Amino acid sequence: MLLPGFGSGWEGISELGFSLACEGRKVIMPSLPGYGNSENPSEKYYETDSFENEAMAIISLLKQLDLQDKKVHLVGHSMGSEILASVAIKYPNKIDSLTLLNPAGIKENENALKLSSKFIASGLQTSTEFKLKTIFLGEKDYEDELRKYIPKTKSPFAKERLSQRIAEAKKISKGHLLEKLRKIDLPVTYISGELDAVYPPENKDNEKSQLTKVVESVNNKSRLTTSVMSGLRHNTTISPDEITAANIDHYLEVAETKKEEGKNENFYFNNS
Repeated sequence: MLLPGFGSGWEGISELGFSLACEGRKVIMPSLPGYGNSENPSEKYYETDSFENEAMAIISLLKQLDLQDKKVHLVGHSMGSEILASVAIKYPNKIDSLTLLNPAGIKENENALKLSSKFIASGLQTSTEFKLKTIFLGEKDYEDELRKYIPKTKSPFAKERLSQRIAEAKKISKGHLLEKLRKIDLPVTYISGELDAVYPPENKDNEKSQLTKVVESVNNKSRLTTSVMSGLRHNTTISPDEITAANIDHYLEVAETKKEEGKNENFYFNNS
């Protein structure tokens, strides 16, 4: 299951989802209530101190899919990481692993307005780079073909949805991801972009870095893998999605292999 982050429905991660499918994965890409063409939820849904209601929406979907004895790998981008961490805690018997892709919710008591500005600025920068790549690297035909299968959706920043976006920024700024990781006993993979300006991974030797905080929060280090992709930014779901997909697929294979072994396999992996 691939869950997008702040300000994006499934259409925003469709290219990464397609690339993961090309790696041989079956991919589920939901849009949470208030995103994509999903219905707008009531204030009771999002005016809370946590992402528990969003997590329950995902769990409800998993139950509707009737997976029976099958389990899923959870891959959450940015805000989606914290939401899926809650899913992993509440529904562990149906989860094989949790991948934190450019995770949000790590730094405590951030300024919500500044954080929102970082998200928007990063998104605009990546979008511009993506358009230039499409034009100059001859990928326009590929993009045009893929977009035939992506429906037109309502903007997540439409007037009637702004209050939900503000509430989400406030919840992310509280920084609850690390405390959730301490409660998870599943394979966990941390993947980030070296140039992520929203949540810089920095160096694992820096005790205050995001990467170090994640490593310290995972109780079972034998089930943790980490990857910092050189040259990539926060929106690794967009560009270059094929590199991100190959990286995710590799570490899902690691999680599948090491699930029962319990061996110490900690990686700091630069993928250029």
